[in-house]
Amino acid sequence: MPRKTKIFSLLILVGLLSAGCVFQLGGGGGPVVAGVFKSFDKGETWAAKNLFLHSGGLGSIEGVNVLGLSFDPQDSRALYLNADGAGLLFSYDGADSWQKANPVGNGKIEAAAVDPRNKCVIYATYGNTVLKTIDCSRNWVEIYLDAKAATALAIDPSNNYVVFAGNDGGDLVKSENGGGNWQVVNRFGGRIAKILISPASPKIVYLATKNKGLFKSQDSGATWNNINDGLKPYSGALEYKNLIFDLSLPDSLLLVSKYGLLKSNDGGASWQPIKLITPPTMTDISAVAMNPKDNKEIYYATQSTFYKTTDGGLNWVTKRLPTTAAAAALLVDPNNPGVIYLGLANPSKK
Repeated sequence: MPRKTKIFSLLILVGLLSAGCVFQLGGGGGPVVAGVFKSFDKGETWAAKNLFLHSGGLGSIEGVNVLGLSFDPQDSRALYLNADGAGLLFSYDGADSWQKANPVGNGKIEAAAVDPRNKCVIYATYGNTVLKTIDCSRNWVEIYLDAKAATALAIDPSNNYVVFAGNDGGDLVKSENGGGNWQVVNRFGGRIAKILISPASPKIVYLATKNKGLFKSQDSGATWNNINDGLKPYSGALEYKNLIFDLSLPDSLLLVSKYGLLKSNDGGASWQPIKLITPPTMTDISAVAMNPKDNKEIYYATQSTFYKTTDGGLNWVTKRLPTTAAAAALLVDPNNPGVIYLGLANPSKK
């Protein structure tokens, strides 16, 4: 092949990697590609966003098994990807390219959290430790060590020195000085899967355990109440999958469990099912997201299928995922809700 043709072909390849190949949902599916996809049209089409920038040149994250995706609270083009076996990745250009937080290592990152007031301050779990950087991932230090694996993190949006961390033994610890020292605030007796702090009322904190249900604090973690009574009518509701805020209403939550999707508009006191196409307990939902500007627009995904409703669940549109990898995370851009990010993992990792 002539040298000019080789150079031209290389440029085309680099362009495709950075732009992402577009897959039209609804067809025979695609290749087994994990990593990240991005939609600019609310899930109608998807583009692979797996370009990896490193010191040796260009690569791909399409083999990375995604555990979670999160935004920098100050910048929705800055994303963080916590992975199983690949450490912590970040993008500052809306997933057009990814880089690795090299000092963190290649282990399993259960959770990551970005300081809502200082984008260069980031926390991440790593095995049985919590790590922190104050210089945008250039250097990381260990700020907490336990015998149990760290599984969840949250930062108080009203006081960014207040940090919560949970572990797989059910212990919740809190720091009031950015991780300098910690105190145990409660022991829940089951793996802590998620900690959510209300952006409207930061003293309100929700905690989800893997198998013991949901808990709520109204005094920044000093005392806790079990809020499982409203879930009892729904079979499998205590088998937690995910919990997110409905940001268009105060004290409103969307719970994913073995039962399906449940919605609360009163801070977890009562729950109402969102009607799905499949019967209750028959859908294994692995990712969920909601348009922060329109709570009737809900998205969820299973191992093979993407679901969308624009009327709160009265009607659903279903499409195949753009790859035969399994859905692991969904994010809707808060500034441009037409943009959705999809994180995936190889089916064997789900």
